[in-house]
Amino acid sequence: MWQRKQSFLLALAAILAFSTWLFPIASFTAADGVHTLRTYGLFMPDGTEDPVASPVLPYGVLHSVLGFGLLIAIFLYGNRPRQARVVRSLWLLHLPVLVFQYITSNSTLAYLAQQSSIDRSYGLTFFIPLVCMALGFFAERSIRSDEDLVRSMDRLR
Repeated sequence: MWQRKQSFLLALAAILAFSTWLFPIASFTAADGVHTLRTYGLFMPDGTEDPVASPVLPYGVLHSVLGFGLLIAIFLYGNRPRQARVVRSLWLLHLPVLVFQYITSNSTLAYLAQQSSIDRSYGLTFFIPLVCMALGFFAERSIRSDEDLVRSMDRLR
């Protein structure tokens, strides 16, 4: 199982999906300090959570579910067509998460810009779904190439 490169790609994507709890999605610099948008809420400069502008969609939970899905896909190595379908659906599900993070970041920027001028910088968590999508895509390609290799060997027998 671990000698296959797609297992390493899927494990790396799962670790990245779980690491979204550690890094911010975006940081907003205002006159009163730095507001931080994380996967579990918007935090004011003093460290308290802003209940009004916190994301409705729990991104931390979504990233964790996708991470667990990627871990489960590693153990589907006995049935490569099913593993390829699961991996394809998981990397395709990262796209809406990335889009919704962007929309949430823009709406948070609009909310904070009502009080003063704001400067936004994206954090590492904003780009992690994009990396997970790429790793999932390459893992799926590896799974498909393994399946093609097995089919070609069956034809030779």
